[in-house]
Amino acid sequence: MVDFIASRYLDINCACFTPNTGRMEKLVDLARQYRADGIIYCSLTFCDPYAVEAHRVEKLLKEKGIPLLRIETDYSQGDAGQLKTRIQAFLEMIG
Repeated sequence: MVDFIASRYLDINCACFTPNTGRMEKLVDLARQYRADGIIYCSLTFCDPYAVEAHRVEKLLKEKGIPLLRIETDYSQGDAGQLKTRIQAFLEMIG
């Protein structure tokens, strides 16, 4: 049972596990499967694994022709207005 629990916890597509080509492949597959017009990549402020990964994601999606909006937030209300404006502009751009 411990082996199954361990494999479940270790078999996740998280930016913390690097290199993680499976995460990149899954991202593109999901975008194609759901016919996404674009992807919003949201990372938590000071979360270094996601900040580093964002560059790889941006490069990959550019190669695949999938628009990307990168946002970084600390989940406080202080940046809610700015995020709303950026997301609305992104939606208008891809829509």
